[in-house]
Amino acid sequence: MSDATPLEPRHTEAGDAEPGLRVLFPPGDSSRPARARQNLVRLLVGKSIFEALLVAALAAAFLSSAFNPSFRGALTLVGHGRIEGWVIDTSRPEARVEVQLYIDGRFVASADADKQPSEMSGAGMTTDGRHGFRFDFDVEGSSEHEARVYAVHTSGDEGTRTLQLVGKPLRFGGGSSPEVITEGAWRGADSR
Repeated sequence: MSDATPLEPRHTEAGDAEPGLRVLFPPGDSSRPARARQNLVRLLVGKSIFEALLVAALAAAFLSSAFNPSFRGALTLVGHGRIEGWVIDTSRPEARVEVQLYIDGRFVASADADKQPSEMSGAGMTTDGRHGFRFDFDVEGSSEHEARVYAVHTSGDEGTRTLQLVGKPLRFGGGSSPEVITEGAWRGADSR
């Protein structure tokens, strides 16, 4: 080590009078600080890209486990204290899906979608077609109400339950005649 050229301190990030990062480089080699800084910038950019991809992958994994993208369904009739529709989990067509009815933002009832709706006959998405639901309920007054039906998705260790809207929220009057909804008929309508 006695024949090594002594290193001369040069300040790469700050002037001589300012404290800062001090890196010792051999005298006469002015390209090293620029290359070192360039390599550091590349390393930091690469690390940032890796972290962004990791966070995106974790978010996608969480969303796919918390929200079932395979629910399909629709509301097909509403009025006179009755709501009917269907819902199916296309990833598990034999499974029965739990549904919950909310009217004006308040929980009303829960049931399994295990009835045979007429819209599903001959559809071919399931062997038995028993994915319909019907809720009977009492509505107070003749004012307008909003009904929402949610499919219940249980994920993971059966401890996490999320609700996914089936079809669209429907508005109906307390005294109006039943409305048959054809928009969400079984022809493969999407619940989203």
